[in-house]
Amino acid sequence: MIKFLSSNFAIIGRRLNLILSNKVVSANLVTPILIVSLIFFLTVEQVYPTGDQSNPGPTDPAIQEFLRLVNAKRRSIGCPELKWDNQVALVALKHSKDMISRNFFGHNNPDGKNPFKRLQESKVLFSAAAENIASGPKTGRQVFEIWLNSPGHRKNMLNCRFTRHGVAFVDGRWTHLLIKPK
Repeated sequence: MIKFLSSNFAIIGRRLNLILSNKVVSANLVTPILIVSLIFFLTVEQVYPTGDQSNPGPTDPAIQEFLRLVNAKRRSIGCPELKWDNQVALVALKHSKDMISRNFFGHNNPDGKNPFKRLQESKVLFSAAAENIASGPKTGRQVFEIWLNSPGHRKNMLNCRFTRHGVAFVDGRWTHLLIKPK
């Protein structure tokens, strides 16, 4: 935190020197500007890192189909739609790829890392999370129906407290991560 503040104040100081040298601000305003900057940096709360959300979602038709189905079902029971989260989707993608490359199928990888640990290591802030995985379905409809007919998976998909998610589909391995941001 101190390193962050000192580097930001060094930047502010250089900008103020530039401003002063160009006579944009009088010298007697430098101290109040620095005080306001200090207050700002000390009071700004860390918010949920949304990552790059400029990409509204996946391009894979199977994942798009799954997203349409899960959000339609959630709407039908009064839950808000899940919002796509690129950061969460990347964690899901890495898990699906890991399951393929290391030839396992499970929530815990061979290193013993569970979905919560993988999210934390990726700097995703969450107060609740769940993961559904599947092996074999070829379409979004197939995986949606399999999960909908499994009590635990259904509970995860239709839990109204989850508001963001990411989905991956790699060589028949599906990973669906759902979170409630902090």
